[in-house]
Amino acid sequence: MKSEFIEISDELFLKVGKMITEKYGIKMPLEKKIMFQSRLQRRLRDLNIGSFDEYAMRLFSDNNKSMEFNLLADFISTNKTEFFREKEHFRFLTEKILPEYIENNTSNLFPEWNLWSAGCSSGQEAYSIGIQIEEFMRLSGIQFKYSILATDISGKMLRFAREAVYPMEQVDEIPIELKHRYFLKSKNSKDPKVKVVKAIRERVKVGYLNLMDGLYPFDTQFDVIFLRNTLIYFDQMTQLKVLTKVLGSLKTGGYLFIGHSESLINLHLPIKSIAPSVYIKINTEGL
Repeated sequence: MKSEFIEISDELFLKVGKMITEKYGIKMPLEKKIMFQSRLQRRLRDLNIGSFDEYAMRLFSDNNKSMEFNLLADFISTNKTEFFREKEHFRFLTEKILPEYIENNTSNLFPEWNLWSAGCSSGQEAYSIGIQIEEFMRLSGIQFKYSILATDISGKMLRFAREAVYPMEQVDEIPIELKHRYFLKSKNSKDPKVKVVKAIRERVKVGYLNLMDGLYPFDTQFDVIFLRNTLIYFDQMTQLKVLTKVLGSLKTGGYLFIGHSESLINLHLPIKSIAPSVYIKINTEGL
């Protein structure tokens, strides 16, 4: 028997959407109502709830609000990602940023390199960064310590990121030598999967972080931050608030990557564009 499709009223959608925007920064105009309804159908069935009014009562209740809103992030966040997405960024990392890091540390006492994959979804971006760094070290013969922080608001995506197990087709476009070097192949021929090798998994720390939080719990500043295809879900005021905090976690002279479809024009931030959707943080003291 086919399950009945449950609809939400415009009024209730806007009320829920306002709270989503306040908590996660994600814009929720009426144009997103159909998407919201579709994504929440399974959640309502799992809870044995027959209407969005009943679901809203659960969502807004003081005893359940935090837990259910955290779960809601799994449904309202967009999680499109892939290995080496926007390949020009990874080439820039290898051809410009990493050689510069080596050149600036001629004593061969390389400080640990810290990177942040913000809005990491299921982890492919963070592991792509790790593969790129490992390849650079292998080909250059220079070894240094690095760590990659991967954060997201979706608990479901973070579980995937921690497991680092992906369907075989997700690595189809990766050169065969990199697949052999950095992925383990499952023995299940009916459902073939790959797992990122331990050497890279150990470099990636996966954790929850909401970019809308007042303070970010970092005890260090990052050398490179990937904040790609996340800002497009925020209005300009929210973008400015988030970017101000993100840049506060980036070293002066550090690099910020955003998505190719995103723009930082007229935000008046302490950054300078040096390549398409690549910025360097500048020192504005005395300017």
